[in-house]
Amino acid sequence: MMSAAHINWSTGTLLHSIMWPFSCYPELSLRDISDEYDFIVVGGGTAGAALANRLSTQEANKVLLIERGSVADNWASRVPLLSADFASDGSRTRKVLSAPQDILGRSLELYTGSALGGTSRINQMLYGRGLPAEYNAWRDAGNPGWGWEDIKPYFLKSERALYPSDPSVHNTEGEWCNQATETDGLAFPGFLNVIEASENIGLPKISDINSPVHPAIGCGLLHFTRDKNQHRSSTYSAFLPMNLVLQRASRLHIVTRTDAIKLTLKPDTSSDKLDVEGVILSSSLYPGQRFVKARKEVIICAGPFGSPQLLMLSGIGPALHLKEKGITLVKDLPAVGSNLQDHFGVSVAFEVPMSHSLLSLQKRPWRFFIELFKYLLFGTGMLLAPVLQMALFASSTLLDSGGLPKSPVEDKPDVLPDIEIMPMAYDSTDNPEMNRGMFSFLNVLLHPKSKGTVRLSSRNPSDPLIIDPQYLSNPADYAPLRASLKLTLRLRDRMLKQGYPLKDFGVPDGEDDASLDKFICKRNRTTYHYSSTCRMGPDNGKEDGGVVNEELFVHGFGNLRVADSSVFPWVLGTHLQAPAVAVAEKCADMVLSRYQAV
Repeated sequence: MMSAAHINWSTGTLLHSIMWPFSCYPELSLRDISDEYDFIVVGGGTAGAALANRLSTQEANKVLLIERGSVADNWASRVPLLSADFASDGSRTRKVLSAPQDILGRSLELYTGSALGGTSRINQMLYGRGLPAEYNAWRDAGNPGWGWEDIKPYFLKSERALYPSDPSVHNTEGEWCNQATETDGLAFPGFLNVIEASENIGLPKISDINSPVHPAIGCGLLHFTRDKNQHRSSTYSAFLPMNLVLQRASRLHIVTRTDAIKLTLKPDTSSDKLDVEGVILSSSLYPGQRFVKARKEVIICAGPFGSPQLLMLSGIGPALHLKEKGITLVKDLPAVGSNLQDHFGVSVAFEVPMSHSLLSLQKRPWRFFIELFKYLLFGTGMLLAPVLQMALFASSTLLDSGGLPKSPVEDKPDVLPDIEIMPMAYDSTDNPEMNRGMFSFLNVLLHPKSKGTVRLSSRNPSDPLIIDPQYLSNPADYAPLRASLKLTLRLRDRMLKQGYPLKDFGVPDGEDDASLDKFICKRNRTTYHYSSTCRMGPDNGKEDGGVVNEELFVHGFGNLRVADSSVFPWVLGTHLQAPAVAVAEKCADMVLSRYQAV
């Protein structure tokens, strides 16, 4: 997830402007690229960067990667805290407003990455895989080859775990670094108190949140994508470092600050499936447009907003919507841009001493410089981004009416968590308190029933999308959130009993359903975990059907795939960057296997 976008670090912003590297990354402009490639990857974000790396491993493959953002690689972009969306200079972030949410009474700010590496350049670097049962459910919903045992190798392939770990669960040889938080490395006293409180109320410690043999319910320290130098390990730095791109310069071309605005079809085909001929590109740095041909395949990795946008601009999507926008229909796929899901969050906040809060870096500039020197000299301190370092996972079905576990959670090993509670050392709502020390719990709905849409506002590619998450539109989403809020209040009670100085600031007026529901609709936010707008599954001709099949081919096409979090059949109960990379890894294997067999 990403964090509150309203905190401004004036000292951090200054560092952004003065710490530029003396290097020249081999990014190209539209005038520099070739007229045709074997593979065109649209979107160089979290998934696209990994996919471009894998497709270009073979010398015979000529690959074009198209990215709307720039490289945007300066010193501050590598520092975990300074590179997160709430502290950055905005050069790697794209912000849009959602459609007004009737139930919430406002629009929400939606953030995605806009640079090579995408959202992995600006998020909180959380590395979570999700539970085996969730992938098995994907498989059983009509997506053969996507069960846990099928997808597990693709998590392992890229992983480089920089901590002692079980070799049957983790890999230490991949490109993408991750590290585990240690208890003695927790940055704020509140976190230690949460661990003690959770164990006292019956939520056991999870030793490894990414191990399928450890409990799914309890309190665990998080894993982060940081490298051995304590820099952010994004998919840009892991899969597209400058030395690799230079080595592959003859077969891997990366064009930045460029938009793919339309797919074109082959005029004639002997197959019963449609084939894409290529992509029309546009850039503010290049006059006019440019067509580039794909000899083999086009793979869209433009994310849960960009991927359905490109399909719809190309005439692939809901027939009535495309007709309303004056777009010629190529393929009627009602599910394109539908089934949008996100992890909705509700924040409960408390006042704490300023020294216990992340805001101390802003309110006490001398502390920021102390932390800066700690980071530069020792690779330690708050600049490692300890905004959140742990999480609690619980099932609302295992909690009593007061929010406490009914019985030992170990007695229910097959029950999946439906709520995640993330302690944070600041006010984690959309409009945070900025003038006092704050500590909060973000209550996250892991398996929402509500679904939204992504739609075009016009046929003009530069016009903004209409993104309507439709939060809380399904009444079933309230019950787990109520249970989570009660559990949070029981954690508060226990922490107070332990002597931790919490003072109620943003809490429900009561614990009856009406009070909790009012609070849910008031102190909420997105967690930026958008998914499922090009969902994988059979095409049933309806909005709840699939857009791509189990090989990630868009239904009705023989050489067009989608590979990013938009293909998730539904949002996973975890943070999404690691699953997005696993999808890219599996896609690369399927693509390369197809042409090796020819």
